[in-house]
Amino acid sequence: MNDTINLKSKLGLNVFKESAQFPIEIKLGKEDDPRLLKALRLCPAGLYSISSDGQVELSQDGCLECGSCKIVCGDEVVSWSYPEGATGIQYRFG
Repeated sequence: MNDTINLKSKLGLNVFKESAQFPIEIKLGKEDDPRLLKALRLCPAGLYSISSDGQVELSQDGCLECGSCKIVCGDEVVSWSYPEGATGIQYRFG
């Protein structure tokens, strides 16, 4: 019997508490900046993708708030802020 769970299923166990006053906010500088390709490859939640016109797109639903995209791309390419305390991601089952 195989008890492994795939990444998307495991991420689906997390709970996200929304904050109307201070939601997580991720902004991209330019969608055609080649440095965004680093986030495409690095994001553990797989939030970055390539659109049909070749631009990098971001879906921030499911963000793990790890900051990897900001670190590898730089502040001028990806800027974001944490939500207010007691909101945002709540990890479940590892």
